[in-house]
Amino acid sequence: MSKDVKREEDITELLVDIRGVVAFHLASSITHYPASDELRSFFALRSRQLPTPVPVPAATDTTVREKEHSRPEKPVPKTRTSDHVRLAEIATEAGRCRSCTLSKNRSVVIAGKGDGDKIRLFIVGHWLSVSENSSSQAVFGLEEDQMLARMLAAINLPMEEAFVSNVIKCGIRPDIQPQVEHIDACASFLQRQISAASPELICTMGMVATRAMLRRSQPLSKLRGRFYTYKAANGVEIPLLPTYHPGYLLQNPEMKNATWQDLQLLQKRLLEEAEG
Repeated sequence: MSKDVKREEDITELLVDIRGVVAFHLASSITHYPASDELRSFFALRSRQLPTPVPVPAATDTTVREKEHSRPEKPVPKTRTSDHVRLAEIATEAGRCRSCTLSKNRSVVIAGKGDGDKIRLFIVGHWLSVSENSSSQAVFGLEEDQMLARMLAAINLPMEEAFVSNVIKCGIRPDIQPQVEHIDACASFLQRQISAASPELICTMGMVATRAMLRRSQPLSKLRGRFYTYKAANGVEIPLLPTYHPGYLLQNPEMKNATWQDLQLLQKRLLEEAEG
């Protein structure tokens, strides 16, 4: 394949990605993008260290590196009762958080959902869009959560074996555009949730969640389709697979086939983990 043809294909793929993201943002009532230095910094993905609004030991810095030769360490078996207590404590802390300006206008805090005795898959999205005075208990959104349930059912994973969360814990009104500092303010909550849940796999859904976790600048279409290694705050290495967000799929059904390929990778890896 010539360089010109390859470049043309890359440009076409990028335009498809941009069209899909814009359609998704319009559906989420995002009508403009403020040209702030923070937004440029996030999408340019300059080297930034995530701040820690809640004090944690120095050894809990999160790093991510691509899986190369060896399989990640398996999580050490733990008592699930204590895990639920830790997750509940983190949710309580998130509800009291005043680390960024989103806390001034929020009507609901959704730290995450997952009440099973064994969390095998930890799913990360971006944020919940809510109307003013909403008391919604959805994580991604009503329709989005329903689609997510169908996605998990398609790979025979019970909902109680998954924990679903967002990089931003506050429900956000459609007229508010999240900034990079809002993602940074919630970073330690997400890090600690993953350590507490100690899942077998992580799945980031959407561009925001994937870039927040992997700190990579490539488009999601280039990152999806393979596993990376996420090093949790407790030192455990967990395979991470990026894919598209249910909200994006509702606006771009033509991307369901690619997402189904990713789900099959998850299913295969979960089976491998179960077999030993």
